[in-house]
Amino acid sequence: MKNWMKKITVMTMSSLLLLGLAGCNGKEASSKNGDVKEVVVGVLYPTSGSLARLGGAALKAVELAAEDINEAGGIKSLGGAKVKLEIVDPGEKPETAKSATERVIQNKKVSAITGDYNSSLSLVTSEVAERAKVPFVTASVSDTLTSRGMKYIFQVSPKGSMFGESQVKFAKEYIVDKLGKKPKVAIVFEETSYGTSTSEGLKKTAEKMGLDVALYEPYSANFADASPLVNKIKSSGAEILFPVSYLQDAILIQKTIKKFDVDIITVGGGAGYLMPEFIGELGEAGEGVLSVASWNMDVNKNGVKDINKRYKEKNGEFITEHSGEAYSAMWTIAHAIEKAASADPEKIKEALATLKLEEGTPGNIMPGGDIEFDKTGWNKNVHPVIIQWQNGIPATIYPAEDAKSEFKH
Repeated sequence: MKNWMKKITVMTMSSLLLLGLAGCNGKEASSKNGDVKEVVVGVLYPTSGSLARLGGAALKAVELAAEDINEAGGIKSLGGAKVKLEIVDPGEKPETAKSATERVIQNKKVSAITGDYNSSLSLVTSEVAERAKVPFVTASVSDTLTSRGMKYIFQVSPKGSMFGESQVKFAKEYIVDKLGKKPKVAIVFEETSYGTSTSEGLKKTAEKMGLDVALYEPYSANFADASPLVNKIKSSGAEILFPVSYLQDAILIQKTIKKFDVDIITVGGGAGYLMPEFIGELGEAGEGVLSVASWNMDVNKNGVKDINKRYKEKNGEFITEHSGEAYSAMWTIAHAIEKAASADPEKIKEALATLKLEEGTPGNIMPGGDIEFDKTGWNKNVHPVIIQWQNGIPATIYPAEDAKSEFKH
């Protein structure tokens, strides 16, 4: 791998693609057979219902990754076998995700599966995959995914519990210590399990790191008027806002903050704060807003610029957080197949467990160095980043090793 790395350090992403995979495989056969034409990977991203916006975007990234893999020569250890995607819509409910996962595993004889950025869906999919002994590589951030002793689940993304720590560390280091703002924060959150669990961890972390939580306030995500909530934020005297919101509520809160001229720095909890629609609807009111993210389109990783360019050309928008992770997850599967030199799910699982994708390897675009799974199946080197909306795009500003831009205030 080290010799291979030396050859590619000065090459562009397009050149990297021509090198193909570092070592993975496909259908149950060895490279000696030379008769494997394709390796089937199941893809479960919601393309209907309330989760379709993010799911559809992530699916497009998986398709782009598969194109890149196949154009790079496919699975070399299987004589150039192509990756074939079996795409199934898991819907928006755990029960539909369960049946969709069972269907793609039983009917399509997949070698591995990927998808389900949503935690409630990924947890169900992981259970089905574990029982069927089919490796599941996901970018879902749920801590639970890799805390149950499962052997076939591999998580490329940061864990959700890391997000609050990243937000608070940034706020303390840059907003309190460098800007001289008061260590007084407001935490507001939509009142579903997502908002509640995330905000609880955020509150504990903030208090542990010496910040004063002046407001801790739930709200209904489908509210039409954010004025009462924003008035509470203003009255609290907080100078830093940690909101846990989806898209429309994030937009409404920020609009109202601007309308009431509230002097506060927003460090969002991801989700709606990272979508193109956020800045598209807010315009100037969204400029300068910050958010934690598990990935961003300008992280300091080899090939990201080219991937974003091609994704935007195909889909008319920049590649978002979940989509970037989905692209990396698909490449991770391909590298594992190459290493296994087989499409047998068991051998691919074993390859994933010992896989190490070094910096510069095609598809390794996650923050944090090498992609390498610990004994629980989690990518142990990954971490979140902080972005800031600057000139209409989300710019990575923290931590320093991932940043392409500086914090502006």
